[in-house]
Amino acid sequence: MTTTTSKVEDAVAADVPTLGAMHINAFDDNFPVPLFVKPYAVAGWGKFVRRAADPAPASGSSGLQPRVGVIRDDSGNRNWSPQALGEREREREREDLVCRLTCALVGTAKAACLLWIARDREAVDGLYGAWRDAWGEPHEGMVPDRLDTFFGDMKAQHRTVMGRNPHMYLEIIMAHSTARGKGYGKALLLFANELADELGLPLYLDADEDVVGLYERVGYVRQPEEVRESKGLVPMVRAAHGG
Repeated sequence: MTTTTSKVEDAVAADVPTLGAMHINAFDDNFPVPLFVKPYAVAGWGKFVRRAADPAPASGSSGLQPRVGVIRDDSGNRNWSPQALGEREREREREDLVCRLTCALVGTAKAACLLWIARDREAVDGLYGAWRDAWGEPHEGMVPDRLDTFFGDMKAQHRTVMGRNPHMYLEIIMAHSTARGKGYGKALLLFANELADELGLPLYLDADEDVVGLYERVGYVRQPEEVRESKGLVPMVRAAHGG
């Protein structure tokens, strides 16, 4: 699908533990009181990967449809076989074993994105719903008031900019700290652009100030300051092409 150097693939269930850990590494490791805890991030990404694999939303125009893209490292060995596992590995929990098998075969996810496709107004309304509806009830150690502010400000500026117009929302783009500076972020952005162009939809995202320039280089436009609600995130839009 993508013409970029780094191959973007759809995430699979075995990627979920890695995605949850990557989320914490990318966004929460440097904060004394993180927004998320690891089990919560893993559970959330698990929901998104399962929903993305459900063919029902893709078969019709209605329904908010997620897409989880990953870029893997080159550590995989497609000629690897289960016999390569030692006795200790065979004794591990099944879910962990499946993850290890996948990583051994195709490599470990090092960067990822979470996209939402909203093709009609009903689906768009779902983008502005409560964060608990998407991520689930907070776990022990999380501060709900902080999450209310974080997500509330983003959703407010998102709604102001896009209204009920069908569009795609790039909610998360992330890379593990060991994989930064390799162009993975740009590859994921171009992957999102290509998908949006196939569907003829505009793209919306909330950007950290320090990466606004990167998004501008791939077609995003910074929105007027008066629509901004979040102190730390800048609303940006890429106009629809193709379709």
